[in-house]
Amino acid sequence: MTTNLSRISPESVAAQPRFRLRPLVFFGACFLVLVVASYFNREPHRAFYGSLAAALAIAMIVQYRRETALVRNALSATAVVTDHRIRGKYASYFGGGVPIIKYEFVAFDQKTYHGETGWGATGLRKGSQITILYNPENPARSHPLRGFVFYSFR
Repeated sequence: MTTNLSRISPESVAAQPRFRLRPLVFFGACFLVLVVASYFNREPHRAFYGSLAAALAIAMIVQYRRETALVRNALSATAVVTDHRIRGKYASYFGGGVPIIKYEFVAFDQKTYHGETGWGATGLRKGSQITILYNPENPARSHPLRGFVFYSFR
């Protein structure tokens, strides 16, 4: 297997993943607050806080596993943002909406793949170039470097 080095940015080749402890501490503290709130409340609040704690734990475990799988056996490429929009723009509870980008990149097999994310999409516009990591066994599984929660790249 060879990679298309013309599509890989020089900074991404040298980028080494570093585990970030802050998100783990933050989500752990949120989890503990929800568990304590569940313990000291009566029904139906107990079930509500317990469910939130379980949902938070599951979401963070799934995100961590996805990121770790990409970091361990991934290739990098430069992707181009093909679409940028704000989802929930008019919903006041989203605080102005959530930016969502669609991007495409050429993988080592010379095929074009598409991806979509909201993680790290702030400040990007259509036509922007971003560095992504993708799974060489399934290039459709990709994620922008600036959108990782548990890892940073230097």
